[in-house]
Amino acid sequence: MRKKPDLLAVPEPWDLVAGGYVETTMAMLAQYSAEAIEVCDLKADDKVLDVACGPGTLSLLVADRVASVHAIDFSEQMLSLMDHEIHDRGLDHVHTHHGDGQALPYDGDAFDAAFSMFGLMFFPDRDKGFSEIYRTLKPGGKVAVSSWAAVDQSPAMQLMFGALKIIKPELQEPKMAMESLENPELFEQELKDAGFKDVQVQRVTKQFPVESVKKFWHAMVKGSAPILMMKKSMPKAEWAEKEWLVMHYLHERLPDTPTTLSSDAWLGTGLK
Repeated sequence: MRKKPDLLAVPEPWDLVAGGYVETTMAMLAQYSAEAIEVCDLKADDKVLDVACGPGTLSLLVADRVASVHAIDFSEQMLSLMDHEIHDRGLDHVHTHHGDGQALPYDGDAFDAAFSMFGLMFFPDRDKGFSEIYRTLKPGGKVAVSSWAAVDQSPAMQLMFGALKIIKPELQEPKMAMESLENPELFEQELKDAGFKDVQVQRVTKQFPVESVKKFWHAMVKGSAPILMMKKSMPKAEWAEKEWLVMHYLHERLPDTPTTLSSDAWLGTGLK
């Protein structure tokens, strides 16, 4: 489905946030990647594709379980960080490519399994993203794609939106975007329309720790592209004022730390 371009559908925000993302967000997202890997029941001789791989959250997790991993992303900074990790670990069977997930530079029928964790959901043309994965999979190959559920279904997302709204009060209250992969029925249909069979879309809920309000907020600023973009767009004095208000808001809603927050996602799977 071709949709209105998302602010996160271009490389610049991801280049900007790459370093902080690796420090903070990557560990939390690894939980969802681990679940996707388990669902796909991979074999040691499998050749795996990771579309919109970011800094390698899934690729680095799956590397020791399969014969090879080919990872593609449009953010050069994300790939640079991944390449450093690949080099440090001596993973000569993990290969990165700078490119567009809507026009994959791979032959047809090339991969045993393909993943896109919280990446394809931002594509301007999701139909193309799904169809390109389908094209590059071998017959019988497995696909696993994830997307966030609606904000109102995730305490962590609700808290993050509340912080964003303090910084930018004109933001509209969140509701399910019916034309996005937040909608599990549409998610299932787009997988089927691409040609996949045995399609399932299941809810995945993960918890992550919150040691303190201060650490939680600093991690969000470092690892969240929308928040970091807001910070970069403001004078320092204005940001400091907004940040004070956000901290007050967070202390009210997280009065007892350490604690945990949950976040819901959809995991769509199928076979070629």
